[in-house]
Amino acid sequence: MSDAFTLAGTPSSIAEESAQWSRRATILARSISDLLSPAAMAIPCLLLGVLASDVSGTYLYALLYFAVAVPVPVMYVLWLVRSGRVEDFHLPDRRDRTWPFAISIAGAVGAAALLYCLGAPTVFLAPVLTALVQTVLLFLITLRWQISIHTATVAGLVTFSVLALGSGALALVLLVPLVAWARLFLGRHTVGQTVAGAFLGCLSFTTLFVLRGIVW
Repeated sequence: MSDAFTLAGTPSSIAEESAQWSRRATILARSISDLLSPAAMAIPCLLLGVLASDVSGTYLYALLYFAVAVPVPVMYVLWLVRSGRVEDFHLPDRRDRTWPFAISIAGAVGAAALLYCLGAPTVFLAPVLTALVQTVLLFLITLRWQISIHTATVAGLVTFSVLALGSGALALVLLVPLVAWARLFLGRHTVGQTVAGAFLGCLSFTTLFVLRGIVW
């Protein structure tokens, strides 16, 4: 009994357990980063916009926006990864983000313009344009500093959810620290960069609702 207890507490066994925990935590952090990445969040963001608009047929505009704005930037980044031009889909080096950002913004502008021309309801267009403005701000900041796009996207979605749907969406607030932890654990951002991203996402969609009834 005492020998077994002693072996269980040896430095080698403790180091092995620590390594196993670290591997599991890394897998969890990567899964969170993938599942709650800006590209993946496009779908729930658009679904939320349809739900909040409460206008019949809005889902068709959401599908059209998704088809125009999302696939091309995603495929471009996948091509960068597979061709060896970047090391990771999440583009940890901010210098690699210039062209993906430019293509994403161009696609979003084209999709928003198309929806406007087709008569999409303003209540759906407003959050779409807010997300576009937020993307432009993230791009400009990224030119000089590596702000967390992950936390900005999730915080924006959470803020919009709470303001549009009410207290029933408050549980989603937990997603923000969860994503921040994942990005910090993987060493992709500092605390300041994750907090700045979350602040920008929150500010963007809070401003949207402050302007409700004034410009939309």
